[in-house]
Amino acid sequence: MSQKQDISSSSAKLYDSLPIFVLCERCYWSATYLNKSRLPRDNTCSECLTFDELSSFPISSNESFTFNYNHKRGVELEFKTRDNNTQKS
Repeated sequence: MSQKQDISSSSAKLYDSLPIFVLCERCYWSATYLNKSRLPRDNTCSECLTFDELSSFPISSNESFTFNYNHKRGVELEFKTRDNNTQKS
C-alpha cells in the first residue's frame, strides 16, 4: 500500500469517527450523531418523516457550535474553536 493510500485510509477512518451535525431542510429538526454509523440510512427526517431533506456535515473534535432558529432569519449556526485552556467548574 502506498503512502497516499495510507493517508486516504486514515482520513476516511477519522471522518467516520467524527461527530456529525444533521439538519432537516424542511422542518429544521436537528441532531448531533456521535459517528457516521448512526446516521439515518434512508435519509429520512425523524420528526417530519420527509425523505431526502437531511443535510449533514462532520464537526471537528476541536469545534463547538450553537444552533439558533429565528422565524425572520431562519437557521443560524455559529462555529467556534474550542478553548482547551478553559477550566470547567
